[in-house]
Amino acid sequence: MAVSGITIRFLECLDQLIEQGKVRSKRHFALSVDYHPQGISEMVAGRRDAPVDLIEKSVLTYRFNPVYLFTGHGNHFSNPVEDDGLRLRNLSVITDQQGEERIVHVPYPAQAGYGRLLDDPVFMTELPSYQLPDPQFRSGTYRSFEVAGTSMEPTFMPNDIVIAAFIEPRFWEQAIKNNQIYIIVTNKDVVIKRIVNLIKEKKSIECCSDNSAFETYLIDMDEVQEVWKARVKLTSHIDMPAPQINTDAISEQLRAQQKMLENLHMKLSEVKIS
Repeated sequence: MAVSGITIRFLECLDQLIEQGKVRSKRHFALSVDYHPQGISEMVAGRRDAPVDLIEKSVLTYRFNPVYLFTGHGNHFSNPVEDDGLRLRNLSVITDQQGEERIVHVPYPAQAGYGRLLDDPVFMTELPSYQLPDPQFRSGTYRSFEVAGTSMEPTFMPNDIVIAAFIEPRFWEQAIKNNQIYIIVTNKDVVIKRIVNLIKEKKSIECCSDNSAFETYLIDMDEVQEVWKARVKLTSHIDMPAPQINTDAISEQLRAQQKMLENLHMKLSEVKIS
């Protein structure tokens, strides 16, 4: 089967998208537009044409130029000079021999430099990585981060590990949900917080701690490098929780004892008088 010129030009646009670092691979592109990666492989092999719904999603999401796709004239992308605030970036990933993504782990000591070294492939390959058998980790990109400090107690304890899913920058305004937990990466820091989405109103997010001893604060979106949605917690804190102290019962006991002492004092006073 000979594929159409539209499919050939579609694959040219896709190759440019990868070269520009706006998607990591053909598989990542397919997943980002809700299309099966095997379908892209079939196109590359010349066994399938690009379907209309895939072309439509590519035009809307990545600005593939429909005039170029259908006629071969013009630029590969519409408005190629304008970024349109989408802040597309190349996300470094680690894969196994079969091309499956591994979960990169960022221990606490590495977090100080993580935001500055996101594009350093050497730094990324030196971080530990692993895979999990759960099917939810077979699609998408995940990182795990080690928790430090007590700001998110009791939800997260020091040395807990959070496995989190990557959120594309273009989806931050819609995908970041109020009062849910995210990993926020800036040039200076990596924090885990419960977030209030103020992107539309103030171009910022409000970071809230579960530990009431810590105050909330704002981070401007211009400072944010990555956002990861917390999915799974790994913890070694599996001991039985300390018993809850019933302060109401203690207060009742103290009041009862006080009454007993008052009654005893009255009886002793009556004995002395008589």
